[in-house]
Amino acid sequence: MNTIEISNVLKAINGELLLGNSESRITGISTDSRSIKEGELFFALEGGNYDGHKFVDQAISNGAAGAVISSNKEAVYSLLSEFKECILVEVADTLRGLGDLAKFYRNSLRTRFIAVTGSNGKTTTKDMIYHVLRNFNSVTRSRKSFNNFIGVPLTIFDTDFTQDFCVVEMGTNAPGEIRRLSEIIFPDFTILTNISYTHLEGLGSIEGVANAKAELIENMAGNGILITNADDDWCNRIASSFGGRVISFGFNKNADIKASNVKRDNTGFVFTVNDSFTVKLSLLGKHNVYNAMAAIAICNAVGISMENICDKLIDFKLPPMRMEKQICGDIVVINDGYNSNPSSMSAALEELSQLTAPGRKILVCGDMLELGKYAESMHREIGVKVANSDIDVLWTVGPFSRFVAEEAIANGMPEDRIRSCETSEEVSRFVASQLKKDDIVLIKGSRGMMLENVVRQVESCFSRRKENNSALLSLV
Repeated sequence: MNTIEISNVLKAINGELLLGNSESRITGISTDSRSIKEGELFFALEGGNYDGHKFVDQAISNGAAGAVISSNKEAVYSLLSEFKECILVEVADTLRGLGDLAKFYRNSLRTRFIAVTGSNGKTTTKDMIYHVLRNFNSVTRSRKSFNNFIGVPLTIFDTDFTQDFCVVEMGTNAPGEIRRLSEIIFPDFTILTNISYTHLEGLGSIEGVANAKAELIENMAGNGILITNADDDWCNRIASSFGGRVISFGFNKNADIKASNVKRDNTGFVFTVNDSFTVKLSLLGKHNVYNAMAAIAICNAVGISMENICDKLIDFKLPPMRMEKQICGDIVVINDGYNSNPSSMSAALEELSQLTAPGRKILVCGDMLELGKYAESMHREIGVKVANSDIDVLWTVGPFSRFVAEEAIANGMPEDRIRSCETSEEVSRFVASQLKKDDIVLIKGSRGMMLENVVRQVESCFSRRKENNSALLSLV
């Protein structure tokens, strides 16, 4: 981050300086008093289970230049006599102030911002873009899945005048969030990966999901470029309302970046782009072809040749807990427990069905959360797909996933191949006790189901070998 004068901070966030010199400068922004660095400004954020104002003294003791607070907190004011050299700024809302300062700072940069949103594939697409761009430009990106009102500003603050690009992930589970995030980012490029049934508890319907994602085009740069999925009807509707340049990707014959001839090999997938260029992905999941196409589209749009893009994608590795293959003794684990919704669950099921292995193919299915009134019906739909797929065993965890089990049985899957558990701890113990040599187990569910506990249990019970030393799993 470039340094910022406090006078500019005050203007950006409409703040009142309670203590300190307006001509002093800060070297960074932090919302975590434990990891704050010397010279950074601490934003005391408030949430349902935390209050950052309780940690202002800790932040300053750890080297913070000062803090931004949101109200007349007695606990904070009591610090004035103790920390006379620090900066203290008061605003109406520290979360709003964090975003406003990020917006101000973003506008001071020459960096071009790439925003990535959609129902599925955001983090993988963001990381693919970064993986290619860093070979040709100075680039930064969202840490992990920092895609909300806190994560997006922190990503912007991670950028300085040396960066050519910043790749920012944007997420939402309520109307208006994407509008606010795009207002902060003011993206030069926006990627819309897809629209599907996600966060229905807050967005209400698939139309609500599409409307929320459509907010992204309201605050794009005048010469901004929208990159969107040509095979997704909702994406096409959004693209048709955008007045700027649109670049499409997909299998559609009219797509600007078109994939064809997708084939499996012994490590992943090989496909052709625009009938001329070969792309090799050493990844599980055919759906990652779409993520690669989105990355190819943006990288080509900023001037990187197709040959160079395709060459750099060869060694891309998926982020943790996204179709992550691990070898634990004689067991193959596919850890896809970062998140789940009907679309991503269906894609993971298809992948497991297509794999060949000497042992059983097992699905550990956790609840798909935030589906609102659609929760039961959508879990039952997954149960039908499980019964009609090439999967040998189904173990579920959570109240909604019981509907998956019920529907799988109703559609012909033998009941003795199905087990339903209440908690991640229960299913963890059960999975570890039931796995056999040469089994392949896919672990899939929403983040709130904590299915990483299952992976840890399997790891602790089976000696782990490096993937490249194992011939257990053939993807042919």
